[in-house]
Amino acid sequence: MESGVLSVEGSTFTISRVNRLHMGAYLCIASNGVPPTVSKRIMLIIHFPPMIWVQNQLVGALEGQKITLECQSEAYPKSINYWTREKGEIVPQ
Repeated sequence: MESGVLSVEGSTFTISRVNRLHMGAYLCIASNGVPPTVSKRIMLIIHFPPMIWVQNQLVGALEGQKITLECQSEAYPKSINYWTREKGEIVPQ
């Protein structure tokens, strides 16, 4: 095993509980000692709901000061992010 690359022998590879960390490219390689070795690339895409994390949940500012509120999200397909106020009205860009 080199640089974190995992190899599994056999014609099938089963992931019993797939999650977003499994997303990526996989190679199926066939070799019998007679050149050339052949391979096919399979791209695994995992659909998962948005996850959000906020570094600072309490932000203070002086009146008239410019501030930036930051909210990080991860999702596939990519999420549409927007801001609302407490009563639900969408904050304009």
